[in-house]
Amino acid sequence: MKRFSKLIALFLALVLLMSGCGSNVSGYANKVAATYGDRTIYLDEANFWLRYEQLAYSYMISYYQQYLGVTDFWGMKSGNRTQTVAESLKEEIMAQFLQTNILLDHAGEYDTALSDDENKKIDEAIAQMRTDYAESLFLESVVVISDERLHESIAQRTKALKVWQGVREQAATNVSDEDTRSFTVDYIQISASTSVTPEGQSTALTGEDLAKHLTDLLVDGKSVADLKTLYSSLTTGTVSYRWNDESTQTKAQNRLGRVLTDGQVTWQKDGESWYVVKSVSADDKDAAAEAREKLESEQKEAHFNEVYAEWAKAAKTFSVRSVFQNLPMLISQ
Repeated sequence: MKRFSKLIALFLALVLLMSGCGSNVSGYANKVAATYGDRTIYLDEANFWLRYEQLAYSYMISYYQQYLGVTDFWGMKSGNRTQTVAESLKEEIMAQFLQTNILLDHAGEYDTALSDDENKKIDEAIAQMRTDYAESLFLESVVVISDERLHESIAQRTKALKVWQGVREQAATNVSDEDTRSFTVDYIQISASTSVTPEGQSTALTGEDLAKHLTDLLVDGKSVADLKTLYSSLTTGTVSYRWNDESTQTKAQNRLGRVLTDGQVTWQKDGESWYVVKSVSADDKDAAAEAREKLESEQKEAHFNEVYAEWAKAAKTFSVRSVFQNLPMLISQ
């Protein structure tokens, strides 16, 4: 449930300075932005999360303005969108509120109580934000929200996150050792434009000649990290694959790596590039542990999605008011 990864974003750094548009946000605490059953979401809370999410668009806005000449980023429709960027973001904000409330309907079935330490951390985070971003996010023309209202909003989202975690932990996971058995390789990718002049030589090596040269160095005891230090222009990496994962076997690093034993090296052309691959481990226990965690997490998420789909069918009526839909978007400077 990707949206809930944003629930902990309050503890991350904010990067975008924002300017208001002269709106009077001081009265938002008593204006209704949306309702879920008999629960009310007020405009000060909804406005806060809208402005908070806008902060993530800093570099995108700058790119569109500088390189594409877009003067109205929030009014833009891209690709096959029927909504503007502003409409899409507002829809996502309300989707977060809806999901939070659906999960809170089932809070009594899980341990969602917040400890004194958790409440203290929320208060500390709010205080730190107000200090660090007094001249950006918390300008009076941008956001006016009390500490109490903001604390309660974050607390509710934290409780919803605990429900999400609780449902996931009820999943009956089934991942075998064979499913997780993994191998790890170091590789060098040599593109058509890659060239290296070995020390003591005057002629640059490219393509197949370079692949053979690097292979020889690896066989002689150099590591891929050594070669990256020696030839900084090289593209290198370390990757792990599951032996029985067919979805990744089209990758050259995978195909070459699975025929090697520990420490062996090979090279091959693949498309327009050459790959030099060295086996780090044909049976990587650490990679297998990571693969198990990933596969179990996928099964837990699938279980959650099934449960949540049933909960969503029984959800209360959710209504978004025009006062939220009509909020003007802020513009980065």
